[in-house]
Amino acid sequence: MTATTQQPRTALPGVDLERVTFEQAKGWRCPLCDAILTADRSLGTFTATTGLLTDPTELWACARPCR
Repeated sequence: MTATTQQPRTALPGVDLERVTFEQAKGWRCPLCDAILTADRSLGTFTATTGLLTDPTELWACARPCR
């Protein structure tokens, strides 16, 4: 099996990727509801043209879907 390289996504419904906070980018807070993450799930890797996500960054959200 060969590894595939996925391009970072540039949109996340309901989230302005250019306004993601440092704590959200680091996986400490949910980018969807801003709750402190104690159990989490990956939303995928994202990038934006400005803000903290100009480098591909994996975003994490609440383990239970918060929305």
